[in-house]
Amino acid sequence: MSGLSRNLRNFSALAIPALALINFAACSSVEGTGWLGTGGSVAGTSGGTTSVGGGAATGGQFGNGIGGGFQTGAGGSASGGAPAAGGALGAGGAPATGAGGGTTGPTTCTLPDFPDAGSLPDLGMKLPDPFTFYDGTPVTTKAQWECRRQEILAMAAKYLYGPIPGDCDEVSGSVNGGTIAITCKVGTKSESFSASVSGSGEALNVDLSSGILPQGKKLSLGSGNDAKIRNLYGISELNPNIANGWMINRVMDVLEANPNGGHDPTKIAVSGCSGCGKGAFLAGVFSRAPIVVIVESGGGGGTSWRMTEWFRHGAGKSRWDCTDLPQGIDNLEDSGICGPWVTSAAQSFRSNPAKVNNLPFDQHMLLATIAPRYLVHFTNANGPGSWCHLAGTSEALASWAAHSVYTALGVPKNHSFEVYSGGHCGVGDTGIAAAMFDRAVNGNMSADTGKINIQDGRLQVPVSEWKGLFIDWDMDTVLQ
Repeated sequence: MSGLSRNLRNFSALAIPALALINFAACSSVEGTGWLGTGGSVAGTSGGTTSVGGGAATGGQFGNGIGGGFQTGAGGSASGGAPAAGGALGAGGAPATGAGGGTTGPTTCTLPDFPDAGSLPDLGMKLPDPFTFYDGTPVTTKAQWECRRQEILAMAAKYLYGPIPGDCDEVSGSVNGGTIAITCKVGTKSESFSASVSGSGEALNVDLSSGILPQGKKLSLGSGNDAKIRNLYGISELNPNIANGWMINRVMDVLEANPNGGHDPTKIAVSGCSGCGKGAFLAGVFSRAPIVVIVESGGGGGTSWRMTEWFRHGAGKSRWDCTDLPQGIDNLEDSGICGPWVTSAAQSFRSNPAKVNNLPFDQHMLLATIAPRYLVHFTNANGPGSWCHLAGTSEALASWAAHSVYTALGVPKNHSFEVYSGGHCGVGDTGIAAAMFDRAVNGNMSADTGKINIQDGRLQVPVSEWKGLFIDWDMDTVLQ
């Protein structure tokens, strides 16, 4: 197939100094490609700071194609989550706003120039409000959520994960049975990648290790991708799980352009457990994978940094009834299965863990950026005297808080969560994943999904106390 311009794909974001911020409620329409770095400025392939391609600033640009926003597309579903004529999920990985989908063009949002980590104010232990922009503007519409989602991902890149590669300027490729060939061009650079599919079934499963996935084919993302991606974008450090997310996006690009290739890009699922639960979390957040299943991810994955720090070093330590302290920002392993899970961008928080209260986001907001795509999430029982290393209570808090965004967007059925009890990475599905797969893969919109199963006996602090301790924003927000 011929090269496909990615400039109109999903979104781009133009970062400008904080004093010149444009109100996020009125997102502009500036195109560009590049990567999201730690400085928040534009780094594109050509042109000035307001032209297509961006300027040559040092901070980096949020490139097209990270995640999957609330945008329309052929084969999309209705805004309430009901199936449209084109299918359960649009090619962009998100429910469309009208039956049958359509095309509205890119969503482009202006991002603030976030301060260095050392200049962030202490925001306290309350989880930041996902429905309020960094500048204090409230999020009131679904259209605004896309800009807020971009902002959350940009903050996560700056303070924890380092540069996030965006889309290619051009991507081309072919599908030959189980072989997917991909060529990506960024500026004057070009790299070739390959992925493979084996087995049979509807779903395309990326199993990072011990994941919970639907019946279907195995999707392997190939090897040696990290170095090639770093070369394309001129970056020296790249989280391997974010590289997996980038590859998922590229596979989707090629499959979408080859609709007769025999593989459905709207049915790609990624999952993993423990360290690879963190990997599935990151690959899901920083891609547009339609189905994300996170299993026992612990610290560095889907747990609240703030609650874990409260348990490790704060007032919550007196309530921690376990023999070991939970996994927080300061005791993440530097290597491990699917690791490392943060990069050098997080060093100031790792060396001073109380500073997680300065972060203008927490992991509930990263989980929420997966919305409106399908998310299934499991964590360990974390009751008195249990094995507590993965901080199941903190993971439950984060997913519970993230569910409010799914509800606000009108797609609560697209997110299920459970605190289960059993051996580490040995429990398997309790039924909530199978129901979600029935919805996401089979298109059964009557499937019993949207479960949030949390038992107080499996927690260190009961749910009834969470709002008073950690939430001071409206969890019943509805976006218009």
